[in-house]
Amino acid sequence: MDGKLVTMALAALPYVGFGALILYCRMNTALDLNNQMEITPLMRKALHVHFWYFIACPIMIEVFLDAVPGLNYIVGTMPPATTNGRHFLQCLAAENFFVTSVSLGFILNQSSVPRWALMTPFAQLAWNLKNHLSWFFIPLAPEGRMPFACADMVLIWPITAVYVHTFFTTKKSSKKKG
Repeated sequence: MDGKLVTMALAALPYVGFGALILYCRMNTALDLNNQMEITPLMRKALHVHFWYFIACPIMIEVFLDAVPGLNYIVGTMPPATTNGRHFLQCLAAENFFVTSVSLGFILNQSSVPRWALMTPFAQLAWNLKNHLSWFFIPLAPEGRMPFACADMVLIWPITAVYVHTFFTTKKSSKKKG
């Protein structure tokens, strides 16, 4: 199958998954997105790991990208620092990490949140899981599998599992803010 077709199919997965999640929540009153849900101790730990990982990434991407030892091995050949294309992609990548870390920071400061507050972290994780398929499991990376994907999976998959478990099992909370 053509690489662009596979990439388009992969890019559709987070949208389809997200749409299915929203429809499921609409059909299940116990998962009403406006209901408050408690931030459990396990969820708080996962949020902290996600938050600090994503706080570090924008600075690393925009300031220290060339200083990361072994980056060409774990990710692949980087475009020259003197191109607008690289600068553009660095800024966009850092923006994603920044927006998600701000969202995570707000959630971390609460004892409960409406379920919809987890949609930004869920959106990031959905795209990240799609990236793992592209970086490691489906041969789309031009230089072969990216070893970085394994390190990222070690963090992201457990975080995803905790968020999903909490989202689907935490009962409605009467708390508003803590």
